[in-house]
Amino acid sequence: MLPTRHKTATVDGQEVFYREAGPSDAPVVLLLHGFPSSSHMFRHLVPALADDYHVIATDHIGYGHSAMPKVDAFDYTFDNLAGITAGLLEHLGIERFAVYVHDYGAPIGWRLALDPSFDVTAIISQSGNAYMEGFAKPFWDDLFAYATNPDRDTEPGARAKFSPSTTRWQYENGATDTNLVS
Repeated sequence: MLPTRHKTATVDGQEVFYREAGPSDAPVVLLLHGFPSSSHMFRHLVPALADDYHVIATDHIGYGHSAMPKVDAFDYTFDNLAGITAGLLEHLGIERFAVYVHDYGAPIGWRLALDPSFDVTAIISQSGNAYMEGFAKPFWDDLFAYATNPDRDTEPGARAKFSPSTTRWQYENGATDTNLVS
């Protein structure tokens, strides 16, 4: 099993953390995490793939070990997050890759797949929405209310989505044995 390296790169003034493993001349697999996670969710997958692939798993801006600029310093749109990820790929000299998208990583991955700068060879999607109907009600209602009208009336509902109990629920909901959840 090849070791996983933990690195950072500066892209457009933002520190981007990423995990990297596997031979540099092997086919590339880019892993894009979902909400509320980070590349840590791939800590077992990266080494499992590294014998055959060059694996890159990023922490999106605002997640994990990447920069967490305030909203007045960075516009947290999927276009901007995809731009940062594209900048990291350019920094690493990667143009051709397969992409695994999970949840929040999907809109970033879709943008990369549509970018003519890249040759995306495969897309693996786990809960990756490409349409509004994929946002289950009522879970997302508070976040959409805040996004539409960010004020003190809508803020508490949005903040609740980032509470430890909500995060735990997202990982454990539906699990038959929560002792298996990291």
